[in-house]
Amino acid sequence: MKYMIYILLMIGMLGYACSDDKDNALPTVRPEAKGTWVDTRGEEPVTYHWVRYGKLDWMCENMKLETAPGTCFPQEITDDILQQYGYLYDFETAKTLAVDEWRLPTDEDWKALEQSLGMAAKEANAEEWRGDQMGTLMMQDSTGSGLNLGCAGYYYTTGGSGVRNTGIDGIYWSATLDSQSQGYAWTRMVIYNRSDVRRFSMLTKKGLSVRLVRDVK
Repeated sequence: MKYMIYILLMIGMLGYACSDDKDNALPTVRPEAKGTWVDTRGEEPVTYHWVRYGKLDWMCENMKLETAPGTCFPQEITDDILQQYGYLYDFETAKTLAVDEWRLPTDEDWKALEQSLGMAAKEANAEEWRGDQMGTLMMQDSTGSGLNLGCAGYYYTTGGSGVRNTGIDGIYWSATLDSQSQGYAWTRMVIYNRSDVRRFSMLTKKGLSVRLVRDVK
């Protein structure tokens, strides 16, 4: 009898674990459309892929356009890192990367993307870490969401200077200044081993990754 009770308890526990895993299963998200766009502004043309969510097309690669020294940080980026992660740009330079219909996404654009991936509006408006599984979805390659947010790290300008956390985290500019903190703008951050996404403001002098978006016609 004790043996049978033990077996029943084990079956119950396994059933609960399976149910819990099912509840936490990563949702399948696919873009509504996708394509490519070629940037001819550099010494050589660069092809960017894009995916569509809601009313926006999002580039699938970080920007790789070299700009004036001190506004992006090419001296800190090796060729291998450039190909995988792109350059890092300060806020003012990030805004100048707009071309044709492509522009730096606003904080509202990022929220719209997060909601297209399944985040509730109330959660999208919150600060710091939120949206369990959203970070994972944003980092998926073409076999998933296609957004492929990478972890380029960031260029720091206080207490010295240089690139930190390459391969660990990725921080992306929005075009929206933080009205409560002068000299700061809203960003999004993903970390390679976290499933959520962070919304916070960062000093505009720092160097972050850039994705461009365009409005769907």
